[in-house]
Amino acid sequence: MIQGRARSPIEDDEQPNFWASYSDLMAGMLLVFILLLVVALFHYADFTRKKEEVLESQESRLKSFHELKKRLVGTLAEEMKGEEVALDPDSGVLRIGSGILFGEGEANLQDEGRVRLHRVFDAYIKVVLDNEFRNVIRQIEIEGHTNSNGTYLFNLQLSQQRALTVMQEMLDRVDPSQRVRLQQIVVAGGRSFAHLIYDKDGIEDKELSRRIEIHVRLKESELFQDIYKDLVTE
Repeated sequence: MIQGRARSPIEDDEQPNFWASYSDLMAGMLLVFILLLVVALFHYADFTRKKEEVLESQESRLKSFHELKKRLVGTLAEEMKGEEVALDPDSGVLRIGSGILFGEGEANLQDEGRVRLHRVFDAYIKVVLDNEFRNVIRQIEIEGHTNSNGTYLFNLQLSQQRALTVMQEMLDRVDPSQRVRLQQIVVAGGRSFAHLIYDKDGIEDKELSRRIEIHVRLKESELFQDIYKDLVTE
C-alpha cells in the first residue's frame, strides 16, 4: 500500500487559517456596526432635543398669538360696536368698511372716516407694536378690497390706492421711534374684487365687499425654515 507523505510542522504553519481570517473579518464588521449605532444614537438624541426645542418655541409663539388676539379684542371693543369695524377672533384679521372711509370710486379719506380710522389705529398700533409681540409678528399687511362695480383693473388700482392711503395714516399715527419699527413690517396692496363678500343667499354684498383688511402675519414660516435647515445639516 502506498501511503501519503506526512506533513512537516513547517508546512502546516504555512497553510492559511481560513476560519481565523473569517472571524477577524466578522469582528471588524461588528465593531463598525457598533460605531455606526453609537453615532446614530447620538444623532437621534440631538434630533430629539432640537425637536423638543422647536415644539417649545412653537407653543410659545402660539400662546403669544392668542394673547395678541385677546388684547386686540379688548382694546378695540369700543370701536367694534356696529358693522363698520370687526376683528375676526380666529384669524386676527381687522376689517374696516370702506363706506366710512371712502366715497364710491374714491381713494381720498372722508373727514369722518379719518377720525374713525385714527381711533382704530391708536388702539391697534398700541398692541401690535408692544415689545411682547416683537418676536412673533413678521408682517402687517393692509389690503384694499372693492365690490364688483367697474372693471377688474380699475378696481385693482382703486384698492391699491386705498390701501396706501390707509397705510400712510397708520404711519402718521405713531411717533418717530415707533415709525421705524412699523415701516419694517407694514406693507399695502390691492385685491380688486377678487374676494367678494356674499350674503346668506349667495348674492354679493356691495357695501361689505368695499373694505380694508389688516392681516397680522406670524414668523411661523421662518420657524419651519429653521427646522428644515437643522434637518438637512444632520
